Amino acid sequence: MSEEFDAPSAEYKSLSWSEVWISALTKPSVETYEGLVRDPGASANKAYLWVFICALIGYALSSLISLAIGALFETSSIPGFETSALFGSSLIALVCCVPIFAILAVVGLIINSGLTQLIARALGGTGTYSELVYANAAYTAPLSLVSSIVGAIPFVNLCLGIPLAVYYIVLAVIATNAVNRFGWGKAVVSALIVPVAILVFVSCGAIAMLALLGPQIGDVFSDIVRELSTPVP
Repeated sequence: MSEEFDAPSAEYKSLSWSEVWISALTKPSVETYEGLVRDPGASANKAYLWVFICALIGYALSSLISLAIGALFETSSIPGFETSALFGSSLIALVCCVPIFAILAVVGLIINSGLTQLIARALGGTGTYSELVYANAAYTAPLSLVSSIVGAIPFVNLCLGIPLAVYYIVLAVIATNAVNRFGWGKAVVSALIVPVAILVFVSCGAIAMLALLGPQIGDVFSDIVRELSTPVP
């Protein structure tokens, strides 16, 4: 996965990070992404940095928003519960966990882009891992930032969560097509086979877990129903 970018043509100019992100999100076309990966300043390291920073900021903002929303409820009225204690513990969790989440986001980008490019190459794609990881980061970085904020706001996440996920899939297919220069059918297969496989694996694991814990869960619900139906003396 150490391929270099093709030599940039003179017609492509170096873009700032904001120009790359805006183009990737607002001009979703094969031509746009072909131009992005031919940017003289494009590199895999820049892609990793974008995703790490956006994940870092996104998870931090998400945690702070969730904390602020939680403070709106009457948590201080709970006996033995202090809002300051909640803030302190949340701040510690924020400092300790957010960098780990940001690193995992980069690892996820590397694995997804690497496997996707392997599949694309097997289907006749002509691109490289470096091109694909940069193209993926161009939309993944800003979208992850938006998704983190939207996901922390109740009701808003229900309204915008699915459209954002669909748009993410559309951009993934476009980026894969632009980098590997093949048909849309191959682009769809290459871009979606990895997340679909992960989804199937997680779903099977969840079903197996529910099957194993089914009797225990049934007992818990039975106890709850019994307590609710028991008249108060």
